[in-house]
Amino acid sequence: MTMRLPTTLIPAQNGTRRLPKVSWWYSSILAVALIALGVTVAVQRSNGTPGTITLSVVDELGQPVAGAEIAVGTTVVMTDQAGAATLRAPNDARSMTISRSGYGEVAGVLDGANGGRQRVTLQPAAPPPAAPNEVAMAAGTPAATPAHAATPAPKATSSPATGTPAATKTAAKPIEGTITDAAGKPIRGARVVAGTQVKITGKDGLFSFKSDTANVAAVDVFASGYGETTAKIEGAAPLSVALKLEPIKAVYLNPTISNTQADIDRLVKMIDATELNAVVIDIKEEAVYYDTNVALFKKSGTVTPILDLPKLLKQMKEHHIYTIARLVVFKDSVLAENRKDLAILDNTTGDVWRDMNGVAWVNPADHSLWEANSDLAVEAIRHGFDEVQYDYVRFPTDGDLSRVDLGMPNDEAHRVKAITGFLKMTDEKLWPLGGKLSADVFGYTVLTNDDIGIGQNFAELAPYVDYLSPMIYPSHFDTGNMGLNGEPNDYPYETVEITMTAGKRLLDGDALKMRPWLQDFSFFNMTPYGDKQVRAQIDAAEDVGTSGWMLWDPNNKYHDGALQQAERASAPSVEPGKLAVIRQSAGATRR
Repeated sequence: MTMRLPTTLIPAQNGTRRLPKVSWWYSSILAVALIALGVTVAVQRSNGTPGTITLSVVDELGQPVAGAEIAVGTTVVMTDQAGAATLRAPNDARSMTISRSGYGEVAGVLDGANGGRQRVTLQPAAPPPAAPNEVAMAAGTPAATPAHAATPAPKATSSPATGTPAATKTAAKPIEGTITDAAGKPIRGARVVAGTQVKITGKDGLFSFKSDTANVAAVDVFASGYGETTAKIEGAAPLSVALKLEPIKAVYLNPTISNTQADIDRLVKMIDATELNAVVIDIKEEAVYYDTNVALFKKSGTVTPILDLPKLLKQMKEHHIYTIARLVVFKDSVLAENRKDLAILDNTTGDVWRDMNGVAWVNPADHSLWEANSDLAVEAIRHGFDEVQYDYVRFPTDGDLSRVDLGMPNDEAHRVKAITGFLKMTDEKLWPLGGKLSADVFGYTVLTNDDIGIGQNFAELAPYVDYLSPMIYPSHFDTGNMGLNGEPNDYPYETVEITMTAGKRLLDGDALKMRPWLQDFSFFNMTPYGDKQVRAQIDAAEDVGTSGWMLWDPNNKYHDGALQQAERASAPSVEPGKLAVIRQSAGATRR
């Protein structure tokens, strides 16, 4: 059982084990010649970091191709502005494809036998056949030279003066505009996606794309707390996009408890009959609950496929239910026991470190764990989930922390860097797929400006997720935490109002970045919770202005009397793998 956090946490001590030298991305080695699909491929090798490969993607003139998609199994990496992406060598040969709009796709085989730097040359895709009403090119006249940019080659057109073809290059038109709410107030932090580019609005709600937009016909826009929308580009006038608030109101589905069709139907019926519009479904906690293709978990014996994801997600989509995949990250005892090299170690014994309950943890500083768990997140979005929610995305709190060996200094700067780095990696993988990312954090994180010893600094995590979800269960705060006259458990409205107001202050007034977990369970010998207490928490969250809320009961028995029995509007729903057009273990002590 995990007890409530004390007001003062035990300070963590530095470890002594060397930090694992593992790159961020799945690396691979390009074996033999790449098989081009209608294109020519050039590969050049040079020395690089052992066990990794830096893949440089260029056009036939040697210019970098940014935004090229490199797919290796379920891993998808995009090249940066320099046309480069770094990957880690696989243990076995894997197929790979490299694609970019305007270029022919390249397919090949990656083999971990070699390393270094490699260069792949993409050739422009052949232009589409001319339409019947287009002017035919004069026989023997040379074709127009294509533009070597990340856009399809322009068509040749006839010159009015001579009747011979003249090359016309489509100018990259700037795309700019303003994102506002329904009342016309600018939205800060909105994400605007144009092709492979993304811009984030400032306080003025403005965005601008200066280049590489010639073939972009629309932009996709999303902001925390709002529905996603697609705005078509018509003419050169600046866009004005107004977003509609769409709060998510969810319940948790524990597949180890609600594991029959009757159980699932009961929850769906409750969602249909109330203001609820979303569900949080476990896909990994100790075990991966579906048949994943992520090699680390398959080879480590941690896959227990109890979920029929296609059937389950189909039912949710039919009922317009927004789906959130809950993924427990670093409290992964099975993996830690099976793979000691990935575990937090004991700096005294050299063996696997265990918390006060004897539970082993994997090391949040190990980048190979970042890669594998973010690959699970990508899989979840491709299966059809709208959002991935990381839980236990932190360092441990219970046990003799002075014996923790992370292979790095166990101080706040390193802990926060590890957690934010992992979230940043996942965010960059998910936004091209239209997936949202959220992170569960301790309720205490909103009451302090530091990381409370676990790597969760509330304000510093915010830029890398769409939603922060503090677990503000009143039963889990100690008397005196918020100046209340008694146990916070007896003050459900006040506890939520105080904590969410504090979180809003840390986020410079942005309450829509928060979607809290609320308590729908009774804790030991404290005042039991029912309709009144649950509703009080909901009212407080909505009064502060959060972007919704989620109810937690590990046994999935919710007080539907606390919910408004009104016909709900259709919740936002994202089709698998594309942007939408609006775009714990049993026991009530999850912590």
